[in-house]
Amino acid sequence: MKTRVISGIVGIIILLAAITQFHTWTSNAIIFALYAIGIHEIHNVFKDKNVRATEILLDVIGFLMIIVTNYYTYASFLPVAAFAVVGFAFIVVFNFDNISFTSIASEMAFGIYTLIGFYSILRFKLLLPYTPFGWDGAFLFLIVAGIAWGGDTCAYFSGYLFGKNKLAPTLSPKKTKEGAVGGILGSVVISWIFTFIYCFIKPILENSSLEYEFSLQQMIAFGVIAAMGSVVGIVGDLFASAVKRQAGIKDYGNLMPGHGGVMDRFDSVLLVAPIVSSFLEIIVKAGGIFYV
Repeated sequence: MKTRVISGIVGIIILLAAITQFHTWTSNAIIFALYAIGIHEIHNVFKDKNVRATEILLDVIGFLMIIVTNYYTYASFLPVAAFAVVGFAFIVVFNFDNISFTSIASEMAFGIYTLIGFYSILRFKLLLPYTPFGWDGAFLFLIVAGIAWGGDTCAYFSGYLFGKNKLAPTLSPKKTKEGAVGGILGSVVISWIFTFIYCFIKPILENSSLEYEFSLQQMIAFGVIAAMGSVVGIVGDLFASAVKRQAGIKDYGNLMPGHGGVMDRFDSVLLVAPIVSSFLEIIVKAGGIFYV
């Protein structure tokens, strides 16, 4: 437990440091590094009758998406998708005698799933660029972390105190329906607390005399997003557990002692981020997320 707590504190410090650089290219580099580590962990899961070229292909696709095309339009993604399909076909054709199509296809599918999750985090600073939105993009990243990890903590304690009915007995015997409800409600409350605090510190961070309002409309919007994000976060956690059980492993890696690897820590984030990002695009087009 001591090791887990220390690792968690170190992780929070790194997260906060990354948030301060969210509007710069440093965040792209950090996200790509996490993605590459996650892909390596995934490759180790499906390495039986597989080839290293599959991992390399996913790394290249991630580099193109996260580093190269990040500031371009959706149209630029088509060449990346074409490259992925062609690369996958080459791997299968020229390694046919030594590979399992199921193993390679599973790694590719899980890898793309992971890429969508990490890329969605970067979508926040594309939808809310530092000029003119200031720290709003970084704030949304913090909201995702709060929904995923804060909600998970609330679910744990709710399950511990009130849990009786198993949520998914085969996949995760310790998770309960009561814990899930507690996690969803906790995610909503966390999103409200974060937003309320941010409305106060936003003028300070941006050296502005403006005062920002946390309106009823915002409360409803963030509450709905947080609730839906929490639900898919629970599914993401169970999905990661399903893969681990199929593979017969406890953790994807050991990057963070007591917590596992990147895929163990970001399993719920990878589904929460796309949900928040999708809703955010609608809200931004409607006029922004904060009101003066």
